[in-house]
Amino acid sequence: MWIPTEHEKYGVVLASFRGTVQHGLPLEIGDTVQLLEKCEGWYRGFVHKNPNAKGIFPCTYIHLKNAHIKNKGQFETVIPTEDSVITEMTSTLRDWGAMWKRLYVKNDGDLFHRLWHVMNEILDLRRQVLVGHLTNDRMKDVKQHITARLDWGNEQLSLDLVPRREFSMVDPDEISVTELFKLVSSIPKTRNNCLNTVLLLLCIPHSLSSSIHCPLYLSLALAT
Repeated sequence: MWIPTEHEKYGVVLASFRGTVQHGLPLEIGDTVQLLEKCEGWYRGFVHKNPNAKGIFPCTYIHLKNAHIKNKGQFETVIPTEDSVITEMTSTLRDWGAMWKRLYVKNDGDLFHRLWHVMNEILDLRRQVLVGHLTNDRMKDVKQHITARLDWGNEQLSLDLVPRREFSMVDPDEISVTELFKLVSSIPKTRNNCLNTVLLLLCIPHSLSSSIHCPLYLSLALAT
């Protein structure tokens, strides 16, 4: 019998899973997953990069991590308790890895080597943060270096602009449109970016309709 998970809510995939069983969900090593139910050594859940596709996968393939739960229930949101910069770094490096391979195929040697250098530099900085022996001032410097390199790589690969507050990505549930506009306006524009687009997820207030749970996407286009 499938039982809703109570404390096992979030994890990282340790090994790729092909999902060849009935209702199986394919997983790639490094994916982060949200766990909904558990039954005799199997989880049912979804990968965060594709929340609409739900399926089952073995518990042994998942490394559980601590997380906070918001709006517990059918529409709950699971937020990892690890440092948000580490979370962004892990996700970004995974995305860059696939694009880095394509650069090699396209024979873009210059960006290929520069990105490889920056990825290794970020990994080294990540290790410094995870060790936890840094002073507060040194930790601030390291996070500043990390976010600067993440922004550089995202720009080089034509990826999304990331608005931040104190080195952390802003939470769309805890920021207003005006605050987001100010944050994005404060980000230095580059010659290569003629238009920066930020997608802000706004939830329709429950008071408007108890039956509405659909997100409303607001796109703010900021010309340089």
